[in-house]
Amino acid sequence: METTTKPQPQTARNGSFLSVSGAHLISRNRGAGYARVTLAGITEAELAQPGQFLMIRRLGSAALPRAFSVLRAEDDRIELFIKLDGLLRELLGSVPYRTRFELRGPYGVPYEEQIDTDQRYILVGGGSGAAPLLFLRERRPDLVAETVLGFRHDGASGLFPALDFVVEARDRLQAHDRLAEVWRPGLGVIACGPEPMLRAIARQHDGVPHVYVSLEARLGCGIGSCLGCSIPTLTGTQRICRDGPLFASSELPWLR
Repeated sequence: METTTKPQPQTARNGSFLSVSGAHLISRNRGAGYARVTLAGITEAELAQPGQFLMIRRLGSAALPRAFSVLRAEDDRIELFIKLDGLLRELLGSVPYRTRFELRGPYGVPYEEQIDTDQRYILVGGGSGAAPLLFLRERRPDLVAETVLGFRHDGASGLFPALDFVVEARDRLQAHDRLAEVWRPGLGVIACGPEPMLRAIARQHDGVPHVYVSLEARLGCGIGSCLGCSIPTLTGTQRICRDGPLFASSELPWLR
């Protein structure tokens, strides 16, 4: 009898692991301006790694898909942590349970492939940029020395009751200010969040080794074809979606 071999997943740089048209919303926890959302019905969801993202749109929608970082992936479920702005994010925050979504990915290079895994890091997240960092902390706690999460307003604290946030409106501090208080020589930094925060961290740690920034962009295709997320680096033009999203701060002199 002829046997068939199950195809092996492609690498993150060469295409999608997953292409799902039947993912459906099963849970949602809203805060002020943010939400944690879980989609189920995703075969091999656990293939997603910290730092990777998914391209998602509502099933049947004519709109382009949008990129979302993964907060958690297990069994047939993907959890997202999103800021409730923009059409699709508002939909995820308000549509009925069982609403179906199209999903493909994960794309991008996992953080662990870009960093020195013999090093320990302070994770610095701003807003929804906290998602991939918390995923990394869950999967690789041995890499994490400290976690700093910053928000402008106290709208997400109820979504992560066990975590301590820096809230600018309350503490008169931003995430990079807290980083300056807790960082010590020998520790690396992995930061994800708004560009002003990343610029501040890059300036603070100019010349310090093992400082990485995870860049955000409005991605068109997610696989590097459209070139819409191209950026200059010291080694030439690279694409956030295919070569990143994580880059060493030292590669990006324009960020400082």
